[in-house]
Amino acid sequence: AYTRHKLRYVVGQGDEVYAYLLVPEACQVPAPAVVAMHQYTALGKDEVAGIGGDPDMAYGHELAQRGYVVLIPDYLTGGERAYPGVGAFVSAPFYDQYPNWSMVGKNVEDSMAAVDVLHTLDEVDTLRIGVIGHSHGGHNAIFAAALDTRIAACASNCGMSVLSEEEQRMEWCNDAEDEYNYIPALKSYFEAGRAPPFDLHEVAALIAPRPWLNISAYWDSAYGDQTFLAETGVMLYGVYALYQKTDAFAYLMHGNGQSFPRHLRDLAYAWLDRYLQR
Repeated sequence: AYTRHKLRYVVGQGDEVYAYLLVPEACQVPAPAVVAMHQYTALGKDEVAGIGGDPDMAYGHELAQRGYVVLIPDYLTGGERAYPGVGAFVSAPFYDQYPNWSMVGKNVEDSMAAVDVLHTLDEVDTLRIGVIGHSHGGHNAIFAAALDTRIAACASNCGMSVLSEEEQRMEWCNDAEDEYNYIPALKSYFEAGRAPPFDLHEVAALIAPRPWLNISAYWDSAYGDQTFLAETGVMLYGVYALYQKTDAFAYLMHGNGQSFPRHLRDLAYAWLDRYLQR
């Protein structure tokens, strides 16, 4: 159904990114494209491409079968971008090099670079680029869509939270040597019981008025109790209402835990089709 290419490109200060590019054999050119972002897994891009891991996470493979050009990059510390000698999703070497950065900021840079790559391809309609991701990939999709207006549609699964409400909020700033530290600067706020200077639902609001589908579990193994997200969805709906674009917003809460089963993936694909396919 498609040809899988392997790419290597450079981001920032000589940082090499490895990615798969899936190009459908029978797609209309220029075709819609998607950046498919992997979850918190050592397999990185391989799982999203359907090469290994959980078949429910092979959404890049499935979108290519639906006619999308799909770019699947390894995010830093995952797949072929794990630091030598420390294993996957260990961020300490990154902070040794960039003590004033955050992994979330680095991921945004990498997501924007992925869109840059798609803009160089003759096969891609640059006005029809979307993002999709689960868990780690889900909040990377939210940050990317919020901060890069070239992204025309977003589908995020199990990536949404409100940091100040989350049971396991310290996971966002875990500074143990063998862990993944998303945003180190949050630690001082959480330890002092203070509200952080920004929160994830405020980032998500920046996606409006562009199309965004969010899928979240009432209980998520990564975040804990997420029932508060139901009220958050009402608030975000209000942002889309201000733009008079409520039809571009969809928000599903479910009881399946942190998962991306077939019926939820079908919903995400139909959402992207609605806005990216002609």
